Amino acid sequence: MEQILEQSKLVSSVLPSQALGESEKLSLYCLRIPVEEGELWYHNLTGELLLLDYADLGLFETEGNLKDELSKRWFLVPKQHDEKKLADQIRTVKELLKPQKGNLNHYVVFTTTDCNARCFYCYELGRRRMHMTDAVAHDVAAYIAKNCGGKPVKILWFGGEPLFNHRAIDIITKDLVAEGVEFTSTMASNGFLFDEAMVKQAVSEWNLSRIQIALDGTEAIYNRSKAYIYRDGSPFQRVMSNIGLLLESGVNVSIRLNMDAKNADDLDALVDELAQRYQKYTNLSVYAVLLRDFGHSIGEFESWEQALSRYKALQERLINMRMGHVKYLERDIRFNQCMADNDSTFTILPDGRVGKCEHESEEGFIGSIYEDSFDQDMIGAWKEQLRIPECDSCLQYPTCIRLKKCAWHAHGCTEHDRAEMRINLTQKVLNEYERYKSGKVKESLV
Repeated sequence: MEQILEQSKLVSSVLPSQALGESEKLSLYCLRIPVEEGELWYHNLTGELLLLDYADLGLFETEGNLKDELSKRWFLVPKQHDEKKLADQIRTVKELLKPQKGNLNHYVVFTTTDCNARCFYCYELGRRRMHMTDAVAHDVAAYIAKNCGGKPVKILWFGGEPLFNHRAIDIITKDLVAEGVEFTSTMASNGFLFDEAMVKQAVSEWNLSRIQIALDGTEAIYNRSKAYIYRDGSPFQRVMSNIGLLLESGVNVSIRLNMDAKNADDLDALVDELAQRYQKYTNLSVYAVLLRDFGHSIGEFESWEQALSRYKALQERLINMRMGHVKYLERDIRFNQCMADNDSTFTILPDGRVGKCEHESEEGFIGSIYEDSFDQDMIGAWKEQLRIPECDSCLQYPTCIRLKKCAWHAHGCTEHDRAEMRINLTQKVLNEYERYKSGKVKESLV
């Protein structure tokens, strides 16, 4: 038996010792993955990753010493053991130990809720379109400077299409520099409105370190899906050229491939084109997502099994081509899902309202930049968790939180969701194993 990753230090410090005996069962949180050398065993609560070779696996049912060792490491547990209760206890300990809320240093800034594209699947369809005025942009910068406590600030430029009102970015960043506020920024954009001068400005003045750009297919499919408001030229070719400019400038570019049944085959061709153009860049990563149907006419697969199969195959292909967005294990139990239930991150809308979710621009706000306090009841509502019976026996439970107010969690948690999470967790474990084999594990284990 070979240890690939140690237990999380926090978890190992609070785990009780197990009384060894003959009543052990495999932990609910143990994920077993066949590999060429045997099996990887990953414990989704403790964070430990082991490799059991074929000799170990042959002895598993009969060798007492091996079973005792796996029991000490919580891969085997007593038959009546309540694992969910233990996971909740550890999550509570981590919640108590987390740093207390202080300065406000992470923001998602909507420069506009308008966009130059008309994607048929957009979850923002039908929402109000508004631009941030120059006056509000100055006020946003002043608010950030006032509340950052002299600490560095991280800003995600969001929309709509944030570059559709890049003047607001200019004002906010120049004001922050004038106030002596240290900041870096990232952006979610379709990439259309960049040109060479703006890319240089983004690096030198906006301190842009990373950008996410979504692609829906090769030229014909992309142009049809995005349905830009412009009529001249090919948007696809312009965006692809801008991706090259961003990569050349040193910005980390994350390309998101939006997949449904209508474009799944075409995305394979797009990956070939991306490889031909950009595979030499180490600051490129590409990943796929399955489009969610928010009442729009996405192309549904014949079954969710087929959808997950295509998704998994594309993700694996990207990893094998060394373009994939390689993710690693979180290494600790989670106590929050996203920015919505995180005390350190806030959205700022074009009119100055302050919220908790980047996917919500109509309601659920906690205040504004023109107020001295937040609505604590609304902050609490964003943190309220969704529990379903399947949580009690789910492998994903230690690393999964679902929120009641989240539109993405409105359906609860389906078998489809759990299967997709298992695919993603499996890939992370395999990525860790490949990193281990290549001798690149240098991180300190938390």
